[in-house]
Amino acid sequence: MAEHLPITGRPPLYVPALPARRSALRAYAGLASHVRAGTAPLWTIPPRAGPVRPVGHGAEPGHDRDLRALAGHVRAAADAILRAQRALPGWVDACHVEDEPGPVDAVLRDLLAAGRLRPVTGTERAERQQYAAAEAARASGDGLGIRVLLPVLPDEREAESVRELIGRIRGTAGPHAIPLDLLLDLGAVTDEHHRADKWVVRALELLAGLHPWRTVALIAGAVPREVSDVPVGGLTEPHRFDWDVLHMVLHATEAEAPLLTYGDYGAQDIGGADQPAERGGGPAWGLLRYTTERTFLLAKAPTGGGPDRAERIRSLARQLVESADMDFRGPHFSAGDRWLDACARESGSEGTGTPGRWIEAGHSQHMTFVTRQLKTARKDRKRRST
Repeated sequence: MAEHLPITGRPPLYVPALPARRSALRAYAGLASHVRAGTAPLWTIPPRAGPVRPVGHGAEPGHDRDLRALAGHVRAAADAILRAQRALPGWVDACHVEDEPGPVDAVLRDLLAAGRLRPVTGTERAERQQYAAAEAARASGDGLGIRVLLPVLPDEREAESVRELIGRIRGTAGPHAIPLDLLLDLGAVTDEHHRADKWVVRALELLAGLHPWRTVALIAGAVPREVSDVPVGGLTEPHRFDWDVLHMVLHATEAEAPLLTYGDYGAQDIGGADQPAERGGGPAWGLLRYTTERTFLLAKAPTGGGPDRAERIRSLARQLVESADMDFRGPHFSAGDRWLDACARESGSEGTGTPGRWIEAGHSQHMTFVTRQLKTARKDRKRRST
């Protein structure tokens, strides 16, 4: 492994990559204070209109020509993030709305300076965006995130690109040092044969020694995007491969274990921020979700009407609570646990929710549980090291 420089500042315990949508914002804002204190989200602003835009594919220049509406969309999203964060640190990635530089740059620069929100850039972004992100970070004074996408095994070319980006940022900052965070994003890890741990180890070898990073976060998503094989009313239990990757990497890089902060995509698949905000209706189903020690419990619930809709949803909620068995943590554990328990135990149509409410509850219980897992794992590592 490469020799690593010391990290400046205190990294967070947990970095969930969340879409700046009502469901995720409400879930984060409603977390208990001790959970929020160690959680620094990576918020991604969804596109305003147009096609689905996967992270890393870049925005389509000139696609969103309504500059006033675009600026309003970015401002509303940034305002909502500021309200949810309440002066706690986090990152804001505007990769989906960087079509037109003027509105996005101006709005983000002004709003990031109002709180502890950090802009995000990456090696695949246009140099104009990289300079603008560095300038916004210099103005806000709370640092800059470099999001490195790892769709394949990285090589020396990735290291050189990051090195050049750091040089541009330093040039923009002038005599004022900008704290930098390295956000290693594996994207979807939903296959046991994925060599994600090898990719992360190689990325650390190439990138960790390039800069005294304030935070080095490993982010991956294990909730599947495709559940077409599950019927409405059915349950599935995918494995939490992202959690496995963290432990495999820590085992392979024992000396560097303190460098790495765990991150995921919450209780949602990696495409949560890719859909435009102005879109038509969704599918005829949504997911109730619950996180266990090693798996996700997902129940495919109907969104349409019908005389038995409420009871079908409550039945699925009961199955989740009962399937979790010893893993169900009870209604007092989090707002998400409380909602799921009430949905399972009560009757009538009120309180059965909508897909957005189901996602909110899922994020709430997931982030609370993961924080507890990370705290337990940290204590275990300290005990073994003494």
